[in-house]
Amino acid sequence: MSAYPPSIQATEHVGRPSSSDVRHPVYIVLLFFICFAFSYLDRQIVSVLVQPIKQSLALTDTQIGLLQGLSFTMCYATAGVFVARLVDRANRVKLIAACIAVWAISTMACGFASNFSELLIARAGTAIAEAALSPAALSIFSDIFTPRRVARASSVFMLGPYVGGGVALFGGGMLLSVAHGDSSALLAAHGFEPWQMVFVAVGLPGLVLAALVAFTVREPVRQETFARATQAGDAMPSLREVVVELFVRNRFCLPYFAAYVALITLFYSHAAWFPTLLMRHFHLAPKAVGQMAAPAYVIGGTLGIACAGMLATRITDENTLRRVLGFSAGAVATLVPAAIAMPLVADSTVAVLLYGSCAFTASIAMGLAPVPLQIAVPNRMRGRSLALLVFMTNAISGGVGPLAVGYLNEHLGHMGNSLGVALALTGGLSSLIGAALYILAMRRVPVAHAPAVERGTP
Repeated sequence: MSAYPPSIQATEHVGRPSSSDVRHPVYIVLLFFICFAFSYLDRQIVSVLVQPIKQSLALTDTQIGLLQGLSFTMCYATAGVFVARLVDRANRVKLIAACIAVWAISTMACGFASNFSELLIARAGTAIAEAALSPAALSIFSDIFTPRRVARASSVFMLGPYVGGGVALFGGGMLLSVAHGDSSALLAAHGFEPWQMVFVAVGLPGLVLAALVAFTVREPVRQETFARATQAGDAMPSLREVVVELFVRNRFCLPYFAAYVALITLFYSHAAWFPTLLMRHFHLAPKAVGQMAAPAYVIGGTLGIACAGMLATRITDENTLRRVLGFSAGAVATLVPAAIAMPLVADSTVAVLLYGSCAFTASIAMGLAPVPLQIAVPNRMRGRSLALLVFMTNAISGGVGPLAVGYLNEHLGHMGNSLGVALALTGGLSSLIGAALYILAMRRVPVAHAPAVERGTP
């Protein structure tokens, strides 16, 4: 919470709209959730198409790794910081619609790539365009909901990665099978391969979503969290002012950022290495791995996000910030034993069940993750604040997590279940550090957090 007197924090913004000015807020949340799910579908579809892409374009594992990992996450994270300024000053609805159209076209362009460079450029376009959705959508939620309802809306939105990732595993494999079937000869006659058709098929719905956002959602009036932030009118704060707001005035932000980075380090580690663990240690075929791991991932993540939404009903506007951090701390603490045991058990079924348990507990904290910035940061700083959080998690966690597991595995000599040990060490340590930092962040929030405004939406 910012260190300003309650009298200043409680001042209502002049010209605040009534509830009738905000049209169909539930529709807006559901539409943005579907957009977020499709962004993850387009992002993760490559994991299903690795083998046919490698064979068709004669790529190496390193090049595939660049397509899925470092190049994508760095483009996504870096673009997020730059595009966030537009989130804070421009029409966010138009920005979201434009970016959805761009990433849909970029995804379809992957289907027309004839070499690694063309595929890399198209994937970069998908990553850069996707970077705007989260900060823009979450900023809009802050303007149309009260603090406790922001938590509920955000938890629904954060379900997108789990649904999109699950659809990528199931739907991508199904589309690839169909393309290899009766339509294979037709595609070949037009110089297309099945994997290329999959890219076109998953990118095309994005154009429909872009049109829905552009023509059915209206940009809400920006609601300033603090009267102090409105004294200069609509002046755009500098990036330096954003950093000061986050890490000087809001003392909880530094441990909160670090806690989320630790949590996402575990998330990326599991995503990158758990399927490989099932194949190497339990000698399961890739198809069997998908059939076992995907349901655990989707069901666990969905239930966790639903739990985060239910927890949000137990908070009030006055204690939202402290309770959200407390719930996150408890969820990540519960994650520690499961993260350690999951890669070390001797039975594949138990490992998959523990994997689902990890997805469940991690998704509680992930579902609540944007809320502290949505309710504690002034409006014209929210987009860049959320983008900085996304940048840190992608730039640090996306590189450190998978790399740490691979490094430890190599130095353990690839003996026995060395990969499981490496995954247990990385996941256990990340979740333990994350839980401790969430507790520290919670303790840095005053016991009573008075809401700065009363928004029109009930």
